[in-house]
Amino acid sequence: MKRLSRWVWMSSLALFVGSLPHAVGATFEYNTQQVVKTKDEYCLIILPSLQEMKKLAKAQGKVMALEEFDSHKEWYALYELWMRESKWDYTADNPKSSAYGIPQILDMPKDTSMIDQIQLGIKYIKHRYGTPSNALAFHNENGWY
Repeated sequence: MKRLSRWVWMSSLALFVGSLPHAVGATFEYNTQQVVKTKDEYCLIILPSLQEMKKLAKAQGKVMALEEFDSHKEWYALYELWMRESKWDYTADNPKSSAYGIPQILDMPKDTSMIDQIQLGIKYIKHRYGTPSNALAFHNENGWY
């Protein structure tokens, strides 16, 4: 049983850091339980809902924004910007363009993990605007960033 517990803990850790691609993550919205067989044992795993995944994305985004910009003001700007863009939904798909994911980056592959989406979004903002506050100001004037 210790082996199974360790497996469940490691699976939960993988979910927490958002390393699962969209194709697997999309099932969370519809399936909350899954039976998994490991060697000779069966285990019931409770999968997070889309709402829980959004909470994890926000928590990870906060950590990453504070590491990159060292400012709560910038974290709040990033939070607001991505609330407007995707409501922090890593499966958000813009029907009017090729924008996808939390930061709504054009032509982002749909299998990009939640963590990679956040990293790419922060990298884009830093390169194009310098800070999330500047990106939010641009968004306020133009409706996009």
